[in-house]
Amino acid sequence: MPRQLLVLEEVLAMLEVVKVPANYIAAFRQQAEAIVAKKPRKEFDNVSVSSGFGQKSQRGFVELTIDDALTQMDAGKAREIGLMLLEASEAAQSDEIFVKLLGKIGISDDLRRGRILLELRELRQGTKGVSFPS
Repeated sequence: MPRQLLVLEEVLAMLEVVKVPANYIAAFRQQAEAIVAKKPRKEFDNVSVSSGFGQKSQRGFVELTIDDALTQMDAGKAREIGLMLLEASEAAQSDEIFVKLLGKIGISDDLRRGRILLELRELRQGTKGVSFPS
């Protein structure tokens, strides 16, 4: 199973759902924010995409490089990943607009906004549990 990454607000919302006491949630948030603040951050990844043709396989391929990681895939898989990227970017933009709207209508508590956003994501994808961007 692939490793799942969660946003801090999602984790905090899940802790609240399973009724972890508020003081533990606050302590967890403080610790998580302190750890994240100390992590080195890279603002941008170097991403390149190119196409090629395999002499041995006699098939076209797409090569994707992110920083030092290189992978090759067939054209169908590349289209599938491209569509996933487009769908995820649309969902991310929708999430951003939704969170801004929550702020404008007076919901400024990050934990509450995270819980509402998690609910929206689950509605969008049609499942409870792990929330994917789209």
